[in-house]
Amino acid sequence: MPEVDARSLSQDAQEALRIRGVRLVLDEGWSQVAVAEAFGVDARVVRRWMKRFRRGGWSALAKRRRGRRAGEQQSLSAQVQQKIAGLIVGHCPDQLQIPGLLWTRSAVQALIEREAGVRLEISTVGRYLRAWGFTLKKPSKRALEQDPVVVQAWLDDVYPALERKAKAEGALILWGDESGTRMHDLVPQAGYAPRGQRAVARIAGRKAGANMISAIANGGQMSFRVFEGRFTADVFIDFLARLIKTHEHRKIYLVVDNHSTHHAKKVKAWLARDGRGERLELVFLPAYSPELNPDENLNQDLKRHLRASTDRPTDRPGLKAAIRSFLRSIQRRPALVAAYFHGEHVAYAAA
Repeated sequence: MPEVDARSLSQDAQEALRIRGVRLVLDEGWSQVAVAEAFGVDARVVRRWMKRFRRGGWSALAKRRRGRRAGEQQSLSAQVQQKIAGLIVGHCPDQLQIPGLLWTRSAVQALIEREAGVRLEISTVGRYLRAWGFTLKKPSKRALEQDPVVVQAWLDDVYPALERKAKAEGALILWGDESGTRMHDLVPQAGYAPRGQRAVARIAGRKAGANMISAIANGGQMSFRVFEGRFTADVFIDFLARLIKTHEHRKIYLVVDNHSTHHAKKVKAWLARDGRGERLELVFLPAYSPELNPDENLNQDLKRHLRASTDRPTDRPGLKAAIRSFLRSIQRRPALVAAYFHGEHVAYAAA
């Protein structure tokens, strides 16, 4: 069949083309790529035909009215646009009784319909969002249990007071965290493959992994330990002892999350003996607030590095060696450690 621009055909001809294409796939076993080549259309067009058929059957392939539907002729006034944009900025969808956790085009479409009485096409909603300065972003996750009042108190009062106290005492504030890396975590998130074929990542079948605990300061200091097995009170105590030895001439305030091990009775008892509590004091972040910990950025950087490495480890010893190698390279570059404090949610702790 000679190549034609299907968009130039009449609606009746386009409908016949869609039906014929779907029948070739379903009844005669043609591939979607073969149909696209025979009809002179892009393969994505044939995929859309098949998607429409699966959703609504043959009737979904019928010609549809072109142009705006009834009720769409009315554009949004500047006042309505300002109102909608303000609602999006100031609220999550569920706070406005709109289904969804994030503002998607469908959620904004529903909001516009409710507030303005106009149902816009999804593509039109997208154009409005772009005009208002909104772009599609990967969301940062926040736990439902997080208390924003406690978080704000930490930012406004608790941490500034800790900073002043540490400065008066000549103490060092460290931020600690633990992280586990599994062999399956190291698969690249995307890769190229021929059209119609999946990209295949060959990984070790063994569920091997390694863990690490680290502590960083906004001045560039960094300590770490790589270990196997669970994060226990004994592992944590060993790391605390190393911190005290490393910084033997300064008191340490170690900021950590509310992991049960950090609150373990064994840890509290160890700190209470031999004056260790005078040398090292634990400070706890607000619950369910990992984004406030700069050490999280080190954990993410480690996993990005391991995923991107061309010399990917294939067993636990190799994984542990790779983790140590990366952490040592960061440890030798204080400016990189300090850079972990420059993220949006942790800049409050920067030097």
